[in-house]
Amino acid sequence: MIKYSEIELREMISNLRLVKDFEGKLADESEIDLTTYELLLENHLNNKYKEIDEWLNKLINKNGITKY
Repeated sequence: MIKYSEIELREMISNLRLVKDFEGKLADESEIDLTTYELLLENHLNNKYKEIDEWLNKLINKNGITKY
């Protein structure tokens, strides 16, 4: 499976949505692509935030709870 960057996914989603808005609908294959790219982006963002949370938790465990 091809790995896309967040920027690539956002661009492909944007392009497909523009076509859908302009033409009123997408071909079945393009509709599937749009859904796939949206799910891949959601998964990418979930993993991205998960990594940040894990890093912050390690930092807090190492240095103690910080006050804001």
